[in-house]
Amino acid sequence: MRGKIKNDISGKKFGFIRAGDGQDYYFNESSLCAGVVMQSLTKSTELEFEIQIGNKGPRAVNCRIVENEDIQFFKDHVLSLSENKEQYDIFCDHAKNYAERLKNDNGNEKKRGSTPTRVTTSMIRKIYARVLNARRVTDLKLLRPHFAYTAGRNEDNPTLREFMDLLDYLVKKMETDNEQHLKNFKQFMEAIVAYRKYVGNDK
Repeated sequence: MRGKIKNDISGKKFGFIRAGDGQDYYFNESSLCAGVVMQSLTKSTELEFEIQIGNKGPRAVNCRIVENEDIQFFKDHVLSLSENKEQYDIFCDHAKNYAERLKNDNGNEKKRGSTPTRVTTSMIRKIYARVLNARRVTDLKLLRPHFAYTAGRNEDNPTLREFMDLLDYLVKKMETDNEQHLKNFKQFMEAIVAYRKYVGNDK
């Protein structure tokens, strides 16, 4: 079954999923599949899960994050953008949608003491500058520890972590001697930053 987290779970070890059947299902840290941690979840994160009946009623178990449609498109198409020019308009639509995702803070900025979960261009400006200055694919591969560092330094921001994981995935997938991969990745980064500026609230 699928559903979305219905409550703000920042700093908590449990939450509730509003499922497709209209019911709310309790889950906690022990309900998560390997590789999924509470810190990577936010309100409205979509999860796929199974239902287990216990002494206190039904609860969600084996919870897995459902891959975002925009992220899946990027994983499948970014490195071949130049070879599939007919996909470019679709790519731009996904970049704009994803920029909205980076902008979204789930209302946390209005809550005193809460940690913002949006991603601004200033948060990634050092990485962005190094991407644009890269001359070879190996220059980008050297950035993989920086992606991990940026994610770890902002562990309370799952949206930023998700973006760093996407960059790491794409760079890892690159062929070292493929100059077109380098150009396509730069084009991707420029589009994300441009649309992030476009959707606003980017300080």
